Amino acid sequence: MADRHSAWGEGTDVGLIGGTAVAGFFLIRDLLAGQPMLTPSILGQVLLFGRAEPDLVNIDLGAALLYTVVHFAVFALIGVFLTKMVHTATGNSVVRFAFLPVFLAFEVFFYGVIVAINQRTADLLPFWWVLLANTIAAASMGYYLWRTHPAFREAMAHTPLGVAEDRE
Repeated sequence: MADRHSAWGEGTDVGLIGGTAVAGFFLIRDLLAGQPMLTPSILGQVLLFGRAEPDLVNIDLGAALLYTVVHFAVFALIGVFLTKMVHTATGNSVVRFAFLPVFLAFEVFFYGVIVAINQRTADLLPFWWVLLANTIAAASMGYYLWRTHPAFREAMAHTPLGVAEDRE
């Protein structure tokens, strides 16, 4: 059981789930637009290669692949962080209250980076697309953590979201 609930091992699984949800969402969007892999190509060109004018028509496979690696690495770290939060929140009701503010902080930070780096990426990824993709990822990661942590579910049922625990 200890291995199953290690923050690093389980957290990378959680991150892969979230990263796959976001990548899948944008792959479907790109496929429907007739330009598969356009989103990671542009993000890779702008965020990793520093191009002020990314190619919006031709896919830069190197940029797309490198961005995908970075994307999953970042999500793995986020997954480890969330797993550690769940482990802590199991015994601390105040930490349970932090899940929504942490989600909102990630949303604002991620979109802020996109807008600050290049207006092209902000045009490609309107806030509501980013919000929808990250909400799907958060729901996927949350569902996995919920299913694999019965003690967390019991703690939520007993003292939900920041309610002070009775110390009698």
